[in-house]
Amino acid sequence: MIKLICFLSVELLFVLFLVYLNRKYFSSKLSNFKMAMIASFVFYLSILAIVFVTNYLLRKELDSFDLNGDHNFSIEERTSEQQKAMHHVIADTGRHFALIFGILYSLIYFLIIILPLALFNKPKNIQ
Repeated sequence: MIKLICFLSVELLFVLFLVYLNRKYFSSKLSNFKMAMIASFVFYLSILAIVFVTNYLLRKELDSFDLNGDHNFSIEERTSEQQKAMHHVIADTGRHFALIFGILYSLIYFLIIILPLALFNKPKNIQ
């Protein structure tokens, strides 16, 4: 739960930073739609990066049990810790479907972000 809160906090800070950049450097030229699209794209890339790092770390932990480096586990290499590590690598289907579900979560994130942007980031009338 702490990881989820940290992840969403970082994403929220990114949106606030994007609004700041838009006002400071782009003279509010980016529309709310474009800012929400950028934020949801970064959200999607963040999900994929977390999945990639998690896969790497779990695979590295599993490979630490392969003593002879042949990517097969002999009888001597099979321990309860190795079986737990193998279970963590192969049992989580969520990491495999992250490409698909990440798009869905990014779309939901887009809808959640565009509403506050539309309400609080109204374009200035230039006359």
